[in-house]
Amino acid sequence: MAKTPDMTAEFAQWYVDAFMDDGEVRAHRWKGVVDTAEAADYLMVEILVRYAFATKAPADGGKNEELSKTHRALLASMSGNESPMNPSESRRELQILSAAVLVRLFSRLPDAAIAVLNASCGGKRKVDLPMDLVGLAKKAMMALSQKKQLRPSDKELEIVSPAFEFEVSPEAMASMTPGPWKAELDSLYEATQEAIGDIVVQQNRITTQLIRQVSLGEEELQMLWWLIGGHSWTLDAPFTDIPDLVKPLVFGKELASLAQIAPGPVSIAAILARAGVAGNTVSVLDVVNGADMQWITKVTASSRLSPVTTPLHFALEMRYDIESDDAWLPVWASKSGLPSDTSMSSVQIAELFYREHLFLFVGH
Repeated sequence: MAKTPDMTAEFAQWYVDAFMDDGEVRAHRWKGVVDTAEAADYLMVEILVRYAFATKAPADGGKNEELSKTHRALLASMSGNESPMNPSESRRELQILSAAVLVRLFSRLPDAAIAVLNASCGGKRKVDLPMDLVGLAKKAMMALSQKKQLRPSDKELEIVSPAFEFEVSPEAMASMTPGPWKAELDSLYEATQEAIGDIVVQQNRITTQLIRQVSLGEEELQMLWWLIGGHSWTLDAPFTDIPDLVKPLVFGKELASLAQIAPGPVSIAAILARAGVAGNTVSVLDVVNGADMQWITKVTASSRLSPVTTPLHFALEMRYDIESDDAWLPVWASKSGLPSDTSMSSVQIAELFYREHLFLFVGH
């Protein structure tokens, strides 16, 4: 079993400030944070975010069996010992520990930063934590986007000749009989196989890097052509002919569908603004009611819609299910825990919808 890395100064301070404990319990919880982060995937991220934001949506997933199973695994790993944590007794502790796991994930798992920003919903969902979780997620998104765009160096694409050493033993040279020479040939075969295996590993690594670069280039090219073309394939109309209330969701979805590797380019907000998504403030109510019902069925075709990490997709689903332009709003507000009068700039809504698509369909 791998050794647990040393506790970070940040976690040590967060835990002491919240629980006045710097002893054995804190050490166990640090191990739990590390273990949980190592095993985390998008399902775990959903649960972590629900705990971190203390949302109305149940962290155990309710009737969602997949989330419930992951939730049980989280409680077992988060304790750092053999006794699973009890949510009814340790709600505040689970909130802070979940936030600590998310912070640990920010550097390697785009889904973690994306989910936190989605849950924040433009700052409308507040959170009481010893760290600036949303601010850290924003920094992580920027760093991940910048890192994603780095091209591999020539050195990274070079295949190093493997070391290959073989020499016939003096005994085989002296005897010149089949037995010793068979052993020598077997040894030569093994050395050759090892050298070829090393080359294959290097070649596969380089191929993976090149495929990733081709995907990134294709992503950038298609987004650029989308912007230059100025034509929505969803509505089959020029950008300039599309109503302002329709643009945020449609443009956010179209741009997100061109993304191949999360979290996408740094300049998403700028691209959306250049495409004509204005900076004026609009309400979630008006934007959701402006969406075509048939289009809603297509964009909400996922079993992972969440009132926490995909609030706009969830709002569209509520409107479609309830079949009303106003009755869906209090239901959405109650389940998401967000204000019914939630409003933000058109660009913010478009970018949020873009990120929700990444969380649902693109991943890391």
